[in-house]
Formats: sequence, C-alpha cells, structure tokens
Amino acid sequence: MRLAAVSFAFSLAALPVAAQPAGLDAIFAGYGPDAPGCAVGVKQRGEAPVLRGFGSADLEHAVAITPDTVFEAGSVSKQFTAAAVLLLVEDGKLSLADDIRKYVPEMPDYGRPITVDMLLSHTSGLRDWGEVMALAGWPRTSRIYTHDEVLQIATRQKSLNYAPGEAYSYTNTGYSLAGIIVARLSGKSLADFTRERIFLPLGMTHTSWRDDFRRIVPGRAIAYEREKSGAFVQDMPFENTYGHGALLTTVGDLLVWNDALTAGKLGGQVSARMAERATLTSGQKIAYARGLRVQQHQATDEIAHSGSTAGYGAWLARYPAQQLSVAVLCNRGDANPTAIGRKAADAFLKPLGAPAIVRETWREDLASVPGLYVDERTGGVLRILAEGPMLRIAAGPPLTVGGKPGAYSAGDAAFAFTPGGAVRTTGAGESTSFRKVEPATPTAEALSALAGTYASDEAGAVLRVTAREGGLALAPSDRPSRPMIATPLYADAFRVDGGLVRVIRGADGRAVALRFTGSRVYAMDFQRR
Repeated sequence: MRLAAVSFAFSLAALPVAAQPAGLDAIFAGYGPDAPGCAVGVKQRGEAPVLRGFGSADLEHAVAITPDTVFEAGSVSKQFTAAAVLLLVEDGKLSLADDIRKYVPEMPDYGRPITVDMLLSHTSGLRDWGEVMALAGWPRTSRIYTHDEVLQIATRQKSLNYAPGEAYSYTNTGYSLAGIIVARLSGKSLADFTRERIFLPLGMTHTSWRDDFRRIVPGRAIAYEREKSGAFVQDMPFENTYGHGALLTTVGDLLVWNDALTAGKLGGQVSARMAERATLTSGQKIAYARGLRVQQHQATDEIAHSGSTAGYGAWLARYPAQQLSVAVLCNRGDANPTAIGRKAADAFLKPLGAPAIVRETWREDLASVPGLYVDERTGGVLRILAEGPMLRIAAGPPLTVGGKPGAYSAGDAAFAFTPGGAVRTTGAGESTSFRKVEPATPTAEALSALAGTYASDEAGAVLRVTAREGGLALAPSDRPSRPMIATPLYADAFRVDGGLVRVIRGADGRAVALRFTGSRVYAMDFQRR
C-alpha cells in the first residue's frame, strides 16, 4: 500500500501541532475503514496532543481504530523494562555492573561476566531465544512460551555470539532476563512492579502487560497479516513472555511516557541513564542506549525505538531540541511504523534543504562493484546492482556517490568498496564488514550428498534435510509440516529465512555439520548424525 507524501512550502516548526491535523490525514490516507490501520499521536512544545485513529481495529466486528484503541507495542516495551531495572538501581538493590549470575545463577559461566548493563544495551552476546526456537521449527507465535521456558532455552546455550561487551547484537533474551531479575529482586512480577512504580503514578491508565494472552483487554485491536491474495488474516501473539515486548498501550499513554522521560519524572538519574549510548570494550560508542536508540534524523537528536510482534507494529520517538514527540501503533504486519512516524515528525521539523542528488557513479566502479557481498558473522547479505549509470542496493535505494572511487552512501550509512569486499558504517559509527563472494549453484548430486539428519542440543531440535528443487528442505523432526527452504547462495552456503547456512566439512570432505548464522544467533551448529 502506497502512503501519500506530504509536501509543505513553509516551515511548520513555529506552528502548534494542533493546527496540523490535515497533514496526518494525508500520511494515513491509504488506511480506510475496511482494512487494519494505525493510531498516531503527536505532541509539541506543551501544546495539546493531536491523537488520531485510521482504519479498523477489528474487521470481524467493524470496530474503528480510535486514539484509545489498545495495541501491543513490540520492542517499544523494552524501555519500560530498562526503566524498571534503573528504578531498582536507584533503590540500591542492584548495580548495573553486577554479574547477572548473581541474580540468575542458572545461567552458564562463559568465562567473562555478563553484566546487568549489557542486558539493557544488547552487548551481552546472548543468543536471541526466539531465533534459536525458529531454527528448531517453532518461531514465536507458533506456540505458547513462558518465562520458565525462555530461561531454559537461555541456560542450554553453550556459546555466545561474541565475548560480553565486545559487540552489539539485538537479543530479546537480555530483556527477558532483565524482567526476571526485576521480579526476583522486587518480590513482584514485572507487571505488578511497573504498574505500581510507573503506570499508575504517571497516569498511564490504558497501559499493562500481556502477561496472560488469554486475558480480556477491553478496546484491544486485533492484529492482522496480509496474505499473497491480498486478504487479511489474524496474526496474534499467543505467548506469555513479556519484558522484551508485550506492552499493551495507547498512543496517548506513550506520549505521557515521553513527557515523563523528558521531565525526569521517574526520579534520580533514570531518564538520563536510559538515553546514555553504550560503549563497547573497544571504546566505541553505539547508537543503542538502554531500551532506546539515540541517533540523528533531520540533523537533530532522535531518541526512539521501534517494535513488532506478530501483526502489531509500533514506533515511539522524541526530538528534545524541538520538544516534539511522535507515537505510532499499528495492527497490520505490512505497515512500517518507523517510516510512517518519521513522515509525521518531518511535518513538524524544520526543512533542512533539498535532498541529496544521486549522481552518476564512478565509471571504474560500474564493472567492479556489482555483485554479492556476505557478512559471515551475522548472516547479512548485500547485493549491489548496476542500473545504467548508477549503482543500487538490490530491493533498496540507489547509492549516492562519494568523494572518491569506492565511496558511496545510502540513507545514514556510508559504504567503502574494495576488490575483496565492503564496509558499511552507520551515522552512529557502527560498522559491518562484508566479503565479496561468487554465487554458486550446486549440482543435484552435491545436494543429495548433504541429505541426512542434523541435531543441536542448544536448539533442542533435530532437522531432517533433503534435496528439493535446486536447494535443501530442512524439516524439524517434530514439525515436518514446516520445512525451512535453503536456497543456494555461494559455495557451501545457503540462504534460509533471512539467515545464512554453511556446510562444515571434515578432513575427508564429507559434510559433518550445518552452521546457522542470523542477525541474532551467530554460528549455531547442527551436527550430522
């Protein structure tokens, strides 16, 4: 669905938000009453907030979305868990520098302490429990998960993605453990602790946690996913884990929360600490802070977080210099709340001149740069195409030419290409290295030689692998109806569900394992039986 663009011929920075509801109407013009949609809230400079609803909250009963419609906020929820931990720090009950095994002794000893702070900044190295279970054939929303099960999944991981504090990788496991720590130290569930210390004092009367998915929540929107046919089907998060996600809230309550953070209403240094960017052991600062990302948008500081769970999507941001807050909550999986929210924010931020012009690329790069690039650490794949006189990221934007051959940019990322690979660096200074590889198509005989049974104790799963249609089908033994399809990528490497699968061979050249790597789980081996 194409969202209408908003064009303004003059600066809106000096105008009150309440004077601009038509701009929001244009952004959400594609969300009619016969389809799921979004709610949006915008507040600037102490003015009364603009709160709007677009689309349907319940297609079966023709219920419209209103500003009071309750949605699930996905990972926007993490900042509330971070705040709960920091309130316990203010209470003197723990230190951010504490080893998590002090409070969760069930966790393995990985040779270097994982601190409580590393849980909040995604620098612990812990594998994401949801991605582990996706490899086992049971991704989130496919079965009920509880905190006890999440802890069990975490404790059976023999390895980390990297040494604690060395790098950043987004992991729900860290926030699940943080919620468990809050409960163990406070003697109350995270739901009760946050209700008493955050929601009730701030007047967030529509906010709670999905701690029991069967609980009736008045005014809650049903979440939907769009099928290939164009029809919508329900896609609800049927699980009982929370803290990493699962906040039930409204756009109005989220604006109340942003006001509280700006005003420091939680007391002590909670608000300030939440917005402190984390520092890796190398000394490098990253964009992630504690439950929030701190970066630049339109040349001004943006403190924000996005979220998605099942068919719900969310985005919450504030721009301190402009005293502007934007909240977006959606109940359709094909919506992009971040893009929508930034369009809403841009309507109230000062224009910063004409957009960058994409010029013809360096001619020597047109032949050498296009190709396939792989980040074998995280499983990321980058395809660069040549289109006429320009280079483009496949299914992405064109590359803007830099000051010398091999130097380009796209969005807030800079790219440096060399004959053997590329380095992508974000505006926050985070870098990713890619190796340039040659695409390969294995023969039917080579694929058949990989067929067999592979198992992982860490995933608690057995995969039965067969050759299928030029690739591999990987079917969990306890869920054969949901095979993962691995398509050839380069020599001994396949693409599956957005991740990378590499064949590990023994001294005799025979495959002895399959190594799975994704953005949240690095190098998990399934040994061949």
